[in-house]
Amino acid sequence: MIPRYRAWFGSEMYDKPVVYDGEFYLDWRDFENGKTCNPHAILMQSTGLFDVNGKEVYIGDIVKCTVGCSHEVIFLKEYGGRYIGGMPAIYLSDIRDGYEWTEDEEVIGNIYENPELVEVVTND
Repeated sequence: MIPRYRAWFGSEMYDKPVVYDGEFYLDWRDFENGKTCNPHAILMQSTGLFDVNGKEVYIGDIVKCTVGCSHEVIFLKEYGGRYIGGMPAIYLSDIRDGYEWTEDEEVIGNIYENPELVEVVTND
């Protein structure tokens, strides 16, 4: 599987950044102009998972899990995250013992466009 990304820069989410020859571009216009991705842009890798509505899940998304609480989608190398089949081992914040993805989860936002949800995650 080829990893997919999206990028957060300033106040905009770029759903289709271009990756070419090891360089990241926010979109095709930047690629065609030779303008590489701003070093302050935040790249988020797809997890390869989809929520109950068929929406692709990215690192940094906030999901409502099947037990009703909200968690940030994270990659924790220090908790044994390893690249498996080209994709990282994914965790949900505050669930360090693992979580079985059921596809009943729902993406309700992300930490960049919905900072108010981060407070909900940390207070759950």
